[in-house]
Amino acid sequence: SSARLDAMPAPLSLPGMSWFEMFDAPVQLTGAVATATVTLLALWKGGVPERIAALVSLAAFFLSPLAQQLGGLPQPLWGVAAVDATVLGVVTLLIWFYDRQWLIGAWAAEALTLMCHAAKLADVTLLARGYVASLYILYFGFLASLAWGAFEASARRRKAASA
Repeated sequence: SSARLDAMPAPLSLPGMSWFEMFDAPVQLTGAVATATVTLLALWKGGVPERIAALVSLAAFFLSPLAQQLGGLPQPLWGVAAVDATVLGVVTLLIWFYDRQWLIGAWAAEALTLMCHAAKLADVTLLARGYVASLYILYFGFLASLAWGAFEASARRRKAASA
């Protein structure tokens, strides 16, 4: 039960850290709350592309800590980069099939995220704190774009209903 969970290592953490310690840092807790909030908003107010992106983002949120175990600092986080590349692929497909402005912001955030992974690959001496901080900042940019998309979809529906 609780003692058993506490003994399990948390994926997005240092070895030996428990699941409960995974959210000790304010940025981790903020990311979890923002992910839940934006996902619920997109599922409630969004259209098809917003809902797809929300579910992909939520899956990435849970897969990234697990994928982090495939490689760790000071090396690039290969597993996380693969998850991010998949998200970029999905967003690229959404841009192809849907005319939504917010997708440009989401695509840019994901493309820059992959560039951060590439920069770490090019120079593994880059400070780990800067590398990880850039990933968080860009993730918040992605979530902001998705939230904008949910409001944009809601406005589209209102406009269509009043026409």
